[in-house]
Amino acid sequence: MAEPLLTFANAEHRHMISSATLPRPWKKVKGPGIVGLNLNVYDGCVLGLVGPNGAGKTTLLRMMAGILPLQGGTVTARFSSSQPEHVDDLRQWVGHMPEQVRWQGGQTVREALEAIGDMRNTPSKRIDGLLDLVGLNQRKDERLDNLSQGMRQRLSIAAALLGSPKVLLLDEPFNGLDPVAAEAFTQLVKRLASKGVAVVISSHMVAQLDQLIDRIALLHRGQLLDEGTLEEVEGRLDLSNRYRIKGKGPVDIAASLSEIDHESLGFEHDNDEWTFIFRGQAEAVLNALMESATVTSWSPVPPNLVELLCAATGMEVEDISLEVGSSAMLPMRISEVSEDE
Repeated sequence: MAEPLLTFANAEHRHMISSATLPRPWKKVKGPGIVGLNLNVYDGCVLGLVGPNGAGKTTLLRMMAGILPLQGGTVTARFSSSQPEHVDDLRQWVGHMPEQVRWQGGQTVREALEAIGDMRNTPSKRIDGLLDLVGLNQRKDERLDNLSQGMRQRLSIAAALLGSPKVLLLDEPFNGLDPVAAEAFTQLVKRLASKGVAVVISSHMVAQLDQLIDRIALLHRGQLLDEGTLEEVEGRLDLSNRYRIKGKGPVDIAASLSEIDHESLGFEHDNDEWTFIFRGQAEAVLNALMESATVTSWSPVPPNLVELLCAATGMEVEDISLEVGSSAMLPMRISEVSEDE
């Protein structure tokens, strides 16, 4: 693995929440946020930041964008040197696409981008290049009110790229996109990564990121639970090497696989069709079942977000909420908590 482009070490930012008392009605204490984060970002790599609603994904992206200051920890980068250096201000190096950007009004696509580019003294040639890069060159004279959601997302990326950032942050970029627009957006992200841009995508949907990301970071209650390639994370959480085989007609799973090392994870039979899920030697199991039954399909079984969270936290499904946590929710682990907290 190459040297990281951007490194956060024991980084923290917790939001202040009300803790009013009669003598101190305006008292506030540290509430939910990001705690003890250690994370590396690599150039040309697409990192999927995954977690349920309220896990702290948006807070982390704002920390990475330099919008929210670090209350603890350090950040170093190789933005302007081959050696890691302390970074005081990330904003000049990082492009940030928020979850919701409301492109509305009578301005054209080009006019809107030029208005933002004026704040960075961006030359017209650069704006033309960005419009071409994100596929909006043919729609540059389109009014903002007439843009589809996919076009608005492309314009948001163009705005985030105005400063030629080393890192591009995308917060829930697939929200509201139809399958065709989502695929086009995926190809655009891959193209940016191929040019050396480090891309961090926040999402609560693992399936959307499966064919896009190079690495995955699992976030829950403000803490980074695991990070690495999807295969590495699945392996560490014992969620790898799982397969689903479907067939029809009679089948005797136990007899067919009696001499093959495998772990049965589930068998369902509906009328004339059946489904078998297992962990083990995929090729051997498949060949054995094809000899004794009619197999119609087989495929790997990737873990979903709930499975990843359950495996990483040791919690049961009913204990892991996919809803936004209350403002009183604290991180799972808190070190050196002061008396005011």
